[in-house]
Amino acid sequence: MTLRSTPRWRAPQRLLAVGLLLACTALLAPGCGDKEEKQTIVYAGSAWFGHAPAWVGIQKGIFAKHGFEVEQRSFGASSFRVNALENGDAQFASLGQVAMLSAMAANRRDFYWVGCQNNAPGNEGLVAVGGIKRIEDLKGKRIALPQTSSAHLTVALLLEDAGLDITKDVTVIPGTDATIPDILAGGDADAGITWEPHYARLLGLPDSTLLATDEDTSIFKQFGTMTGPDVICASRAWVDADPARAKKFFQAYWEACVWCRDHPDELVELVAKHLGKTEPSEREAVERTLRRIQWTSWADQKDVMSTKRMLGQAKAAGGLLARLGMIDKEPSFLDWTRLDWFRPE
Repeated sequence: MTLRSTPRWRAPQRLLAVGLLLACTALLAPGCGDKEEKQTIVYAGSAWFGHAPAWVGIQKGIFAKHGFEVEQRSFGASSFRVNALENGDAQFASLGQVAMLSAMAANRRDFYWVGCQNNAPGNEGLVAVGGIKRIEDLKGKRIALPQTSSAHLTVALLLEDAGLDITKDVTVIPGTDATIPDILAGGDADAGITWEPHYARLLGLPDSTLLATDEDTSIFKQFGTMTGPDVICASRAWVDADPARAKKFFQAYWEACVWCRDHPDELVELVAKHLGKTEPSEREAVERTLRRIQWTSWADQKDVMSTKRMLGQAKAAGGLLARLGMIDKEPSFLDWTRLDWFRPE
């Protein structure tokens, strides 16, 4: 059998084939084609009202306007949200500062502290039952609280100002933010502290007395902040992979914070609907809490993240955590911050 050689392509055919190949390659290239595929950025949150900017950014299209798709997932307690950032399960999160400082004290470096989206003093209070009217009367009593949390620090400071030691003069009954009212209602503690929306339940218990809030602590009096404020943290790996993208994203996030500040009435409706708070009393609780939240902007962060505000407060809180034995040492939190983002360009 005689094998016939493949005929050579003519020049026009070769040019047509090369053109088709280049066109297909262009369609497959990143950033080419009709629409560039967007990365889904996962937000680690919870039902606390301080997460409202993420809900607003998603529902009002603020993230989409800047080219980002955001999905919120619940990871439970603040410490679990830190884990999510470290494991790559989320790219950014709002969490309680105490959990952040605890992770820093353990030298866990897979996240950044980006800034603070709000200040919400007055949403966390110490409530007693059974005729207790003064903090001094808590000596020898049982106090229910979420351990290693802002509420824990608030109680420690309030007791200290009253001449009492949280490690010696009272018995701490551990619970979660949601279970503290049930512990008091069941008679298993004489006082309790938690934050909204569960703080309102404490105030509604029979024969209850509000002894103090976080606004009565030395930290608030010195820095004007909550004992353990909300903080925004991000995955270090995600930020370092594209710092310009991360900075652009967080500028969009703080745009959502400004929306929260500028649309208080609409925000109440959005949060109530998002959380399924349909009863009039529930909506009133949402409104009461949101009215006490002071939202910040991107421009505000230069002042917020300063020694007279959050950096000074973090040092005081970190020192108290170490003194109470909740962490081994006061963390060098500046190693985790991105203060360079807030300097003038």
